[in-house]
Order: sequence, then C-alpha cells, then structure tokens
Amino acid sequence: MRRHLLTAGKLLFVAGLMYWVLSNIQWRDSWVKIDPVAKQETRHFGYIQGAWDGVEVRFRSEDGGPPQVLRPDANLRVDPGLPTLWLNLRAGWFALGALCYLLTVSFASSRWWWLLEVNRLPIGYWAAYRYTWVGVFFNNVVPGQTGGDLVKAIYVMKRCHGERVPAMMSVVIDRILGLASLSLLAAIAVLFYLDNSEFATLAAVLWAVLAGVVLLGVVAFSRRIRSLIRLRDLLEKLPPKLSHVLKRIDHAVYFYRGHKTGIFVWLLLGTINHVLSVASYAFVGEALGVGIPMQDYFVLIPIIVIVSAVPIAPNGWGVGEFMFRRLFGDFGAPHLVGADALTATKVMGTRGVALSLLYRIHLTLWSLVGGVLFFFDKDKVTRAEMERQAAAEEVEEAQIDAEMEEASGAAPR
Repeated sequence: MRRHLLTAGKLLFVAGLMYWVLSNIQWRDSWVKIDPVAKQETRHFGYIQGAWDGVEVRFRSEDGGPPQVLRPDANLRVDPGLPTLWLNLRAGWFALGALCYLLTVSFASSRWWWLLEVNRLPIGYWAAYRYTWVGVFFNNVVPGQTGGDLVKAIYVMKRCHGERVPAMMSVVIDRILGLASLSLLAAIAVLFYLDNSEFATLAAVLWAVLAGVVLLGVVAFSRRIRSLIRLRDLLEKLPPKLSHVLKRIDHAVYFYRGHKTGIFVWLLLGTINHVLSVASYAFVGEALGVGIPMQDYFVLIPIIVIVSAVPIAPNGWGVGEFMFRRLFGDFGAPHLVGADALTATKVMGTRGVALSLLYRIHLTLWSLVGGVLFFFDKDKVTRAEMERQAAAEEVEEAQIDAEMEEASGAAPR
C-alpha cells in the first residue's frame, strides 16, 4: 500500500511539474518588431510557413490574409513555437546526435563487462552488450518500479548461479562511475567560464559535488578512515531512506576496493565517453536551432542529467524538463540578440524544453532495440523473478552489512 501511494505521489508531482513547464513556454509562432528608440516590442502572432531561421521567413497572420515575407535583422525577430521547432528539424545534425548516443551505449556496456570480469563472472561481451540494451529499454520505456539496473543484475544471476551480490554490486558501481565521470567532465568544462559571473554559481556547485565524490571515495576505500569515523554507525543514524541509498553505494564501492587502479582508469575513460554523450545533446540542439554555443552544453547538460538522476520522478520526467527550461532560459538568454531579458529567457527556455522532449523521444526509439532483444530472448527475465529479487534485497544488504562489519574489525592496512 505504501509503495502504491509513493508511486501515485511521484506521478502527481511529475504531472504538476510538466503542467507548469508546458504552461510557461511558447506554443504559438510570432514575429516581433523592435523599436530601437523607445525600446519597445510589438508582437504579431500567426503561422510560420517553412523554415523559421532563414534569411527570409514566410509568415501568415492569425487573422488571415496573404503570407508576409519577413527579413529578420536587429529590429525584427522571428520566435517559433515548440511545434515549429520540431517541424524544421535538420536531419543531418539529428542523425549525428543519434550516432553519438549509440557510441555511448557501446562504451557503457564495455565498462560494465569489465566490472563483471574483475569478479570472474563469466559473462561474454556480447551478452553484456545485449543486457545493457535491455536495461535501457526498462529504464526508458517500461513503466513502474522495475529499473534497468535490476533487470541487468537478474540476467547475470541467471547465468552465474549463486553470484547474487557481485551481480548487484556491478550495476551499482557502474552507475556510480557514470555519474562521477559526468561530474568530472562538467567540473573541467566550467573552468573555461571562470571569467563569466553568470556561471560562477554553477562552478561552485560542480566543484563542491566533485569534492564530495572524491571525499566519499577516499572514505569508502580506506579501512583506517572507516574505522576512525565509525562510518557504519553514522549511516545508521541517518533517516532510513537516505541511509538505504548511501549504504548501497558504500557496499558497491567497498566491494571493488581491490581494483582501485581499474576504477580510476574507467573514471577517466568515462569522462571521455561523456564528451560524446553531451555532444549528442548538442547535435540534436543544433538540429533544432536552439542557438547556444556548443561549449555551453558541456556545463549545462551534466547538471541537468545529474539532477534528473535523483529518484524524485520516474526516469526524471518533469525534473529534466524543468531544468532544461530553467538553465537554457537563464544561460541561453544572452545569446538571443535584440530581446529584453524576460522575453529572451522565455524564448530560450522554450527551445530548451523542445530539446528535452525531442531527446526523450529519440531515447525511447533507441530503447526499442533493447525491447526487441528482450522479447526474443529465450531466457528472458520474468516478472516473478523481478519481484523476488526486489524482496531479497533487504536480506542481502543485511548480510553485506555483517560481512563489512567483520572486515572493518580487522587490522587496518
């Protein structure tokens, strides 16, 4: 009953957030005449016919009449609504963004395969690649509480009987490595904006997050520090929900403490992979004509992805759109020439939401690859197996706690 109420609450939160976002963007096409002397704008609503960002734009007024031919300049601006942005998608740029996403999935499967290999779990690369796609399918398409990480772990358990804990820890540490490397990329990218006061707050947040990740890593890998600060006791004193999440992360990191060098290498390689991931967003943004420099994506997209990963809403729905509207509106506004701050924020926020929704559709289409692999798998994971595994997690975590307590009592290295 409690789980159903929590799910209903999340769905209501997503619905409210999406309603707010979609109510605060531009749906109708318009063109604006700017009076350079009075600094006033006169807006005319209607329908853009064809491309909206050319030298000449055909525009039909809502009250009828023949279409006008507009020539945008410093005193005349065309503002397309979200549907027009989508209808004028540049196929070449979009295809390049889709290819980048395909490469990032291939890299992610390689990283997970390595994590399985170091624990001698006999899963071949092709199997790890297939299971990664199935995980993508469950994350992006299948509704409900069952996530792709759980499905991937169950596939490994079925192939490696009795290896429940290593299988679960492999997917948890894989997720941690992905988010940590994304944070590292953003922290490096923001260094190039230190002379821009608008990015100062983002820089502080990113470096604080990165410092926290490094500190947690040091604490998790060091027996001496764990014993000195009584880490297990500290985690037990936290609120149950937060304690549960942090204990799972702690278990996963400690499980791989014997492979520090490999973890560090994959953290750096993951940063390179996230260059492709962010480039995927940037190319799709170019296909839409969002109008911000590509380097800005390397600061904004990691923040949006990290915030969306917080388990507030299913797959980050609503949260991601809110962040796109907020960050693209605030930081993209200076790139819209000739508009006042409020108008520029709304225009660029609309383009950010258009990018977010289009990218989700693009991910959903890619995810169908995993759906095909799942439904044609003779040994596919069943709903009963998912439910049994979810119920067994609490028992397993108690066992891991006991093992780690015993290890912590040993002489520190």
